[in-house]
Amino acid sequence: MIRRCLARARGRHRDGHADTASVPQYTWDHEARAEAAMLEITWPGWSVLYGTGSRLFHAIATWPTPEPLIICDRTIDGLKAQMREAETTALLHRWALTSGSATIGHF
Repeated sequence: MIRRCLARARGRHRDGHADTASVPQYTWDHEARAEAAMLEITWPGWSVLYGTGSRLFHAIATWPTPEPLIICDRTIDGLKAQMREAETTALLHRWALTSGSATIGHF
């Protein structure tokens, strides 16, 4: 018969005790997360997030698109420029579909 001897636990972890230790909560990149939250409030039609691991701003279009539209950039200004470009492209594409055979730039 194999017999196991339980080693005496040291520190907080002892047999039969359910001690809980408080773990400090950290909020990473306060300013970047606040900028992303503000952009989401001021720019309807987009869900804006900041990835603390990737250190990137992400924007996800919440309006109907043929395929998912996700944009990423390192700066909030770069993300705004890409969002503006995506909206313009979608608007022109929608206009071209509704106007039939009309081409852009010709009257």
